[in-house]
Amino acid sequence: MQHLKIGTWCLLCLWSLTAIGGDYGFQVRYASLVFQQDAVALTSGIDYRFSNTLVEALDNGVPLTLTVTTRIRQPRRGLWDETVWRRDLDFQIQYYPLSQVYRVVDETNRFQRSFPRLESALVALGELNEIAFSIEEGWTPPRPSYGEVEVWLNIERLPWALRPIAYFSPEWRLHSNPYRWWISQ
Repeated sequence: MQHLKIGTWCLLCLWSLTAIGGDYGFQVRYASLVFQQDAVALTSGIDYRFSNTLVEALDNGVPLTLTVTTRIRQPRRGLWDETVWRRDLDFQIQYYPLSQVYRVVDETNRFQRSFPRLESALVALGELNEIAFSIEEGWTPPRPSYGEVEVWLNIERLPWALRPIAYFSPEWRLHSNPYRWWISQ
């Protein structure tokens, strides 16, 4: 029994080192929200570095969905801050080998663009400029509150056969740390 515990511990250590040692991941560099009468506009910069496994899957025709979550949260006593507003943006990227293009689809706003190289598509994915979300007219966030933006590979949108592998592989479980800033009104 003790041998099993040591083996499990070693496996977890190796697994975590693989996740740390990889030259891939997502990072939100900056984000801001501008409040208007009946809308909130998000501007954000995100760096996407796909693992070799993701690039291989993409090159073999597997569509990948990236979800960008934007929240306004209010600090409160206790364990968790309260989320007072949340919107998700889903972006799908897919490679078409016959035409040799990467197609990026903004599924939320039903907009698509094509790129000849993966690097160009990832740069475009990371530039979110004044994406508007409707809000109730005159709504303002409570004081104090902060904004939060994070992004992850949406494993639930992968083909069924890949999901079990993706749940347990660090090369598939890509998720940024949340980018946070205080909202001033």
